[in-house]
Amino acid sequence: MKRYRWTVLNPDAELCDRLTEEINVSRPIAHALCNRGITGYDDAKLFFRPDEAEVPSPFLFHDMQTAVARVLAAVDRGEHILLYGDYDVDGTTGTALLVLFLRSLGADVSYYINDRFTEGYGLSQCGVDCAVERKAGLVITVDCGISAVRQIGSLREAGIDVIVCDHHEAGEELPPASAVLDPKVPGCRYPFRELCGCAVALKLIQAVVERTGRPEDVWKEYLDLVAIATVADMVSLQGENRLYLHEGMKRLQCQPRMSIGEMVSVMGSSPEKLNAGLIAFGIAPRINAAGRMERASTAVEWLVSEEREACRGYADELERMNGERRDIDAEIVRRAEEMVEGYAASYCSSLVLYHEEWHLGVLGIVASKLQEKHYLPTVVMGGNDGVIKGSARSVNGLNLYEALSECGELLENFGGHEAAAGLTIRPESLQPFRRKFDKICSERLGFEQRQKELVIDTELSLDMVTTNFLKVLLRFGPHGLGNPEPVFLSRSLRVSGYPRLLKGRHVKFAVKSQSGEIYDVIGFNRKDVYKALERGSKRPVALVYTLEENEWNGRKSTQLKLKDIAFEE
Repeated sequence: MKRYRWTVLNPDAELCDRLTEEINVSRPIAHALCNRGITGYDDAKLFFRPDEAEVPSPFLFHDMQTAVARVLAAVDRGEHILLYGDYDVDGTTGTALLVLFLRSLGADVSYYINDRFTEGYGLSQCGVDCAVERKAGLVITVDCGISAVRQIGSLREAGIDVIVCDHHEAGEELPPASAVLDPKVPGCRYPFRELCGCAVALKLIQAVVERTGRPEDVWKEYLDLVAIATVADMVSLQGENRLYLHEGMKRLQCQPRMSIGEMVSVMGSSPEKLNAGLIAFGIAPRINAAGRMERASTAVEWLVSEEREACRGYADELERMNGERRDIDAEIVRRAEEMVEGYAASYCSSLVLYHEEWHLGVLGIVASKLQEKHYLPTVVMGGNDGVIKGSARSVNGLNLYEALSECGELLENFGGHEAAAGLTIRPESLQPFRRKFDKICSERLGFEQRQKELVIDTELSLDMVTTNFLKVLLRFGPHGLGNPEPVFLSRSLRVSGYPRLLKGRHVKFAVKSQSGEIYDVIGFNRKDVYKALERGSKRPVALVYTLEENEWNGRKSTQLKLKDIAFEE
């Protein structure tokens, strides 16, 4: 029944004791804070109350002075500005953000979003041609461009200046742009490296606002879009990103722009209920569906539309595309699982699955689902114009980019990072790649690394879960990379009553604390737990869980969201 390898974090006891006294919180709360690098009063104050005064100056970016001067010159001279954005959430929201801001300055602006299937990631020759056709004087890239040395060279040869707004690692050669805004460029003095592409575009807006003497509130109008991109791009939710998400969520909940309001309505929710989870699993997939299924520019059109009827139409269109995407996902996952059943006989350290007809736009999602279930490095691929293209997802302990580098002679192209990547391969190289990739995975993944680790903040007695405890805990959000939801372990609990199976997949049961308090437990996709408990076991259990406030029929209660469970002797 126990699925994971449990690791309980053990922060410095002296630091925890001191923090407990300094900010007057319970020991488990102090443990969770120390695990996140928050070890003193000032750290805790910034964590719980992010301060706009802590936002670094945008002029710490290398080339920001040049970028601002070039943007203002383009606006003053009436030059056409072309925004070139990537097709994912980060690129489309960043493009929309700059469209709205530049229009407010009176700029002549249009945008171009690359096609996932015909152009692939980054600045393409089609984009270069488009800039020339539209007689652009300035191109601003969003969430791409740092590696487009040749394409930006072509634009400069055509007399078009380029400003790069990107957040990816730079290669050995920087593109010949007028200005490169990227916190990861060598020599950049900007102190926070983990901004998403949309946030880098926001820094350009901040700089223009500061240089032109406009009110600071101008750039804050776009924090809702930055919040969506920050969650969707899975950047670290620490430092500056935490502030942007914190303030952006307030705008989404209290002052939603028309496009967001219409989308939330289509989703059957309301703005005040928006949180990081609804962005990650509701809004973001609908934006991404545009680029995965048809045209990513539909998402930009939705975000920049100023008429309610048009906003609703685009929101409905994104909903339709997302529904189609889900259906295709489900079918590919079903067929992939059939392949997996007969796969382990030959390959036991990885999954490399291919079908000629699989839709390229959803392969990353499918790879993530298979990796989550089987906890193996996973590559899922489909056919495209005589070659094979796909997406890969890794597990802890295997740097995917390094593994693919070792297979470089078998690949036409690949790119990505430690956890995720994309690749292109010739049909005749598929089997040799499958063998070599599995061998690399076998050599690098030890026994423990083949069982997914469940990181636990601290052990907790349920009797410590008071109203005030939960109130402080809820202020840890929003959660994500760099700020995971606190996870607790409680031992020697007794199951109260009998479990229920919801929708044939989810288990719900109750446990009793040592003082006799009853707590509901919900375990999503844990039918195995239901089967283990349905006979009314009297054995004590250890639970790993997160805490949430559940509301039903106007009544609020504390609920345990199950991560894992084990019987105790």
